[in-house]
Amino acid sequence: MTEINGGRMNREIYESLRRTNIMMAVFAGSFILVYGGVVALTKFVYIYFRGFIPDFNENILRAVFYGTSIASLAAFRVVLNKRYSPAGLGSRLKDPDGLLRYLLMTPVIGMALAEAVLISAFFLFFLSAMYIDFIILAFLSTVMIIMSVPGVQFLENRVNEARKSL
Repeated sequence: MTEINGGRMNREIYESLRRTNIMMAVFAGSFILVYGGVVALTKFVYIYFRGFIPDFNENILRAVFYGTSIASLAAFRVVLNKRYSPAGLGSRLKDPDGLLRYLLMTPVIGMALAEAVLISAFFLFFLSAMYIDFIILAFLSTVMIIMSVPGVQFLENRVNEARKSL
């Protein structure tokens, strides 16, 4: 149990947060299926598709879009670590509604960064028909979406650590 403003934030609230985050992750994951469907249709319907700029250097494209993806992954780790830190949570412990909004918004930020990786994969595919690169980056996006959803025990532990550090 977590003390908040004289009341208690029970496990049921954390479970509800997790369910909501899972629903958002399913929604975010559906974009991976949609983009994957477009890539598959393009590959099998337009068998001669070489991308919109096929003569452009593939290594430069890879460097740009993989670089963007790595930057998104780094930002993902930094943002989630900072937002779940005792310092990030500590100031919100006195306002239960604010804490709930904060705990609900943190995975949304992580999923948005995961979608940035997916969009990079999609652009890489359409610019130069790099199917394998799309699959690699879509997989990374999937992993990031899954990592965005915190567990109930994780949330309880983080809020309790923040409370103890005050």
